[in-house]
Amino acid sequence: MDRLNILQLFNPYEFYGGEEGSVCRIGDALQINYNVEYLLSSTRTMKAMPVHQKLFWPVSIFNNKSAAKKLEQYQKIGKFDVWQIHNLFPALSPVVYKKAFEWGIPIVHYLHSYRLGCTNGFLLNQETPCEKCIRGNFLPGLIHRSWRNSYVASGAMGAILTYTRQLQVFEKAHHWVALSHFHKQKHVEMGIPAEKIAVIHHFLEPISPPPPPAQNGYALFVGRLSQEKGVASLLEAWKILNRPDRQLVIVGEGTELPILKKKVKLLNLENVRFVGFKKAAEQTELWAGAAFSVLPSIWPEPLGMVVLESWAKARPVVAHRIGGIPELVAEGETGFMADPQRPEDLAAALARAFDSPEETKAMGRAGLARLQKEFNRQVWLEKIHLIYKTIPKLSSR
Repeated sequence: MDRLNILQLFNPYEFYGGEEGSVCRIGDALQINYNVEYLLSSTRTMKAMPVHQKLFWPVSIFNNKSAAKKLEQYQKIGKFDVWQIHNLFPALSPVVYKKAFEWGIPIVHYLHSYRLGCTNGFLLNQETPCEKCIRGNFLPGLIHRSWRNSYVASGAMGAILTYTRQLQVFEKAHHWVALSHFHKQKHVEMGIPAEKIAVIHHFLEPISPPPPPAQNGYALFVGRLSQEKGVASLLEAWKILNRPDRQLVIVGEGTELPILKKKVKLLNLENVRFVGFKKAAEQTELWAGAAFSVLPSIWPEPLGMVVLESWAKARPVVAHRIGGIPELVAEGETGFMADPQRPEDLAAALARAFDSPEETKAMGRAGLARLQKEFNRQVWLEKIHLIYKTIPKLSSR
């Protein structure tokens, strides 16, 4: 069978996160049935630009001529049948959509956040749930400085998103992929036709057997240290929990790190340990010492990749009941759930996980079994193929 040629487009963020890992994992899986290439342009690169180049940043995020030129080169050489878009903002810019429509290239758009209906992508105003911009009026995002706590950045992103909608991307994209049914519903509210959105959960293939259960294990947080991840709420719950006999280990880096360290001192938490960013291969020992993982997000996580990562290690999850997380975690079966608005509820869930070690171990095993059955690569490939089989080769159009 003649294999489709797919170009994956992605703008990595300043700090590594689950979305970036998912893009790589998706690309590797697609290689089994398709020919896949990448076009990347990073926020990290933009921040490292000389000052004189940064002056043109507002223009380039609307119409990145360098990205357009690179796209033309890639398409001419690769003759791609379809572009799979992940995140384009801010570095790649809406010029990607313009060129796809101009050249008649079908777009399969993978959704990872809520960016097309929210200037910061998290449906949050500071630490409060907010959907004021979801239908396309981004003025509230500007007023509240929703992106980077900046009027300039928020205004620019709102203008970009308005322009993107004017390009009729919602209607013209061939197909959209949401990570959960909750995620899909929010994008339907934004204006994307429901029939164009497929719900395809992420997958994860364990690369090694899970470590044996830890005796007197600690609570483990793994993720980007940014406001929406809710680590500040976790620290408040940890103070309420008041368990000096147990540790909270925090793995990751991000803009919130200095704030969180100050909060630890302010709350006088002596049993909280920050270990910095660790690549997946470096996390083995950390998972071995964990009794369970914690997912305290205060934004409506579309899925929560750390749930699958935790199950791969046969560890259950203590998570906030928000976004798409309840579609994964079954209370009392594969994890413990808590109200994201009540730190005392999260503290109670942490206590249940610590105080019922045999139940916690059984939940970890149940999570691993569910991961292997429902969230494996083959299941994902079968679902994504239902989309790609509708796209003809460029040579046959």
